[in-house]
Amino acid sequence: MVLSTFNHIQGSNGSHWNRLMRGENAEKICIVAIDAAKFVNAAMICNVYGDILVKPFEFNASSTGFHRLVKEIEEAKEGYAFEEVVVGIETTGHYYEDLVRLCEQKKFIVRIINAATTAKERETVLNYTKTDNVDLMAITQSLLHGRGQTSQEALPLLEQLKMLSRAHRALVNTHSQTINHIRLYMDHIFREFQGIVEEVDGEKVILKIFSTFDSKSSRFLMRHYPHPSDILKLGEAGLRQVSIEQNLKMRDQSIERLVRFARQSVSKPKMFLQAELLMLRLKLDELELKAAQAAQVKAEMEQVLLQTDGGILLSIPGVGVITASELTAEIGDFSLFTRPEQLIKMAGTNPIIRQSGGKKATSHRISKQGRADFRGAVYRAGKAMMGQNPTMKKRPKN
Repeated sequence: MVLSTFNHIQGSNGSHWNRLMRGENAEKICIVAIDAAKFVNAAMICNVYGDILVKPFEFNASSTGFHRLVKEIEEAKEGYAFEEVVVGIETTGHYYEDLVRLCEQKKFIVRIINAATTAKERETVLNYTKTDNVDLMAITQSLLHGRGQTSQEALPLLEQLKMLSRAHRALVNTHSQTINHIRLYMDHIFREFQGIVEEVDGEKVILKIFSTFDSKSSRFLMRHYPHPSDILKLGEAGLRQVSIEQNLKMRDQSIERLVRFARQSVSKPKMFLQAELLMLRLKLDELELKAAQAAQVKAEMEQVLLQTDGGILLSIPGVGVITASELTAEIGDFSLFTRPEQLIKMAGTNPIIRQSGGKKATSHRISKQGRADFRGAVYRAGKAMMGQNPTMKKRPKN
């Protein structure tokens, strides 16, 4: 009977590691744990039984430091007749990436260990204490327990896409923060610009001038005519003329409300709001800069995305360039996954099931034990498709 290569709790990746560690030459394997850092890395060399052969030592995060690491490994190989080198590196920020590349160039087998995995192992090594030695022991334990994934050849396009998508997400978040600052300054300069409460047909409702606060018309008026006195000086005729000249396409209702709200305004005189007006202009400049940067990053994301298999995601209604790029980048090498459950677990969207003794099992909220960035991308993708994908809108029949 031939066992499937996926017949392991960690899928094909686990099967590969299982065959490696249980093979006839397991004793010939040199285990190297590396704790990556910005300036000084740490390493320790063991055998497959966990015996420490080379005590923890430091090496600089430079080519000179890496040469020292290689020298220590080569000496251990020669002294203990090792034939294979397995390097375990924890995913510490981005500092581990260069080490992975350099170790692969030396033909070492590189196992990338998730930081959450080593955190669990660390608790078993020494209760809640974090030292370099304990970190190295936790990485070694993770290796010996078959944790992590075997690094394959670098996937530069996916790495580029991850960097671009995360940068775009950061720009979007900054954009939202800037909008909130602009709202704050407009509360001082022209509070009613964001709307007032009036009674309509016996009910109190918020009447807004513009449906979108950061629309083209809104941004233009906030930059050039931010104060109620500026609006009253223009009047309805002046606002219509500005709308035509600047192609703002302001509706008559918006113009009427602008003038009416300006007459009702309780804002301070413009001469007492010079600081707020300055900060408003600066935040509007920042908003335009962030929008231009986001557009530039999005254009580059699209170019990279179309060179990967992730481009096929664009055929799904509700999935655009940003969503497809985020999903593709956070999933990474799709060949590492053999079942949908693996992606669900990586996102941490799997529900927690609790059962004790003979009691009935109960399901709870999602575990949130996977990658936060991937979980966020999945959530945003689902939210977009719920609103735009007809298939997602269909409710199951009872």
